Amino acid sequence: MVLPAALSSQAPSLHELAEHLRPVVLAREAVVPVLEPFRRLLPDAGLVRGSTLAIGGVGATSLALHLVAGASQAGSWVAIVGLNDLAPVAVVEAGIDISRVAFIDPGGSGRQVDVVAALIGAVDIVMVDARLFMSSSKGRRLASRGRERGSILMTVSPEVVSPSPWPVDLSLLVHDAQWEGLGHGHGHLRSRRARVDVDGRGRASRPVQRDVLLPAIGGHVTTVERGPEGGTVVAFSR
Repeated sequence: MVLPAALSSQAPSLHELAEHLRPVVLAREAVVPVLEPFRRLLPDAGLVRGSTLAIGGVGATSLALHLVAGASQAGSWVAIVGLNDLAPVAVVEAGIDISRVAFIDPGGSGRQVDVVAALIGAVDIVMVDARLFMSSSKGRRLASRGRERGSILMTVSPEVVSPSPWPVDLSLLVHDAQWEGLGHGHGHLRSRRARVDVDGRGRASRPVQRDVLLPAIGGHVTTVERGPEGGTVVAFSR
């Protein structure tokens, strides 16, 4: 697969990239769209511009990629800062438009804040590896810049980073993940059931807990009613 120039280590400087992306991002809508199943998961049925999200736990990276797929398909740019162990094929499988994503290596800790700050306001969604060193004061500064510029900051960690240096508007914690499909020593892994706790401020101040299939059997996106007791199982494409 040939990746766009933005993904190459020989890409233009960060400021040149930001200027190149600026004309095609930051539409005026207050909420960035997500794929239909995710509307049930988020309190605003989409990603709110200027907000900061924290996604953690086993399966957090997969959940984050699928959360931004709808925005990417609608024309938004996504910048992924850090997450150097993320394979580009996972981005494609999540449904993200590969021509509208940029992988950014922030380098040493002295450059990380400057890198994220340069991207805020230039792209719709900035996905940041939560394991990067970031002080609380710097996290607050970046979150404030995101609110002013309308960019969505999304911190992602396969672990729970506590305390978070970011003032978070919405938190999604993935836990209790179990693979399904294996019998007694045989079979194939077909789907992974997990639980997502959603909490935050404002409309998200009332905690919500949902079961998800991450991924679902066949890798499709669908919503499955769980049963007469109520609740929903949301199946995410792989």
